[in-house]
Amino acid sequence: MGHRVPNHKNKCRHPHGHRYRLELTLKGELRRDPGSSDEGMVLDFGDIKEIMTQCIHDKLDHAFMIYEHDQLFAPFASQHQEELSFIRVPFIPTAENIIQWCYRELRHNIPDGVLISRLRLYETPNSWADFHPESQI
Repeated sequence: MGHRVPNHKNKCRHPHGHRYRLELTLKGELRRDPGSSDEGMVLDFGDIKEIMTQCIHDKLDHAFMIYEHDQLFAPFASQHQEELSFIRVPFIPTAENIIQWCYRELRHNIPDGVLISRLRLYETPNSWADFHPESQI
């Protein structure tokens, strides 16, 4: 996904992209339904992959996240929304803000009784932001 941080003091003010990677850590009780496919699991990895793909990957892959008040790029995005994939957001798209957006996208798609305990968004292999939800609404 691409982004830009409009008022950044260095090169991040320029449009650029990253190979983001998102880690999700869940917590909950182990399922105890004898004979069920997910017995002994908090949530099946296949179900987690499906949720992450639909809620995050399919929305962000090859897209450009743009701050809706970006004076340079917002007009461009409006003119080219049909041919390019822009995700308009009400915040500067820093790793810290993007990870909170990911949390909001995921939280209502995680089954009852399973909680998100941590999200980690890697912007580069050695630069990341962590988000630990205090409470889940």
